[in-house]
Amino acid sequence: MNRHFSTCLLLAAGIALTGCETGQLLLEKNAQGDELRKETTVGVPLPPGCPTLTTSLPPGKANVTVSYQEPTTSENGAPLKELAYTTIYLSSSKGAAQAIRVWTNDPHGGALVTIHNVPAPSPEFGICVTATNWGRKESGPAVPTKPKP
Repeated sequence: MNRHFSTCLLLAAGIALTGCETGQLLLEKNAQGDELRKETTVGVPLPPGCPTLTTSLPPGKANVTVSYQEPTTSENGAPLKELAYTTIYLSSSKGAAQAIRVWTNDPHGGALVTIHNVPAPSPEFGICVTATNWGRKESGPAVPTKPKP
């Protein structure tokens, strides 16, 4: 996976998506649930290009909702056939980075993914998302969009 693959991945930390198209694949999970807690690893290295500090939490908030769309094409524009999972990376200057692996429901990608109750590592933190195929080849980080108030 490469730069084109990762630029097809959209990221928005903050408010979850509130509307969707008819027939759009949706993948909604809770980071505090058993499934994603088992897929969370602390102390991982950040992929090259992943930001270190990009957003701040409002006072009194400890969790965020992360929403993004899985990619649907490879670097050469061919439709994906082997998407395995996406990984959300959270980092802070005050501690070890963590990774949350989110398995896809469709190897062709395209699902709107929303993960609720993601614990922020600190009030100021970095966030990025990558995609990995069945061959364990990980894309570069997607360019995040600014969170919406």
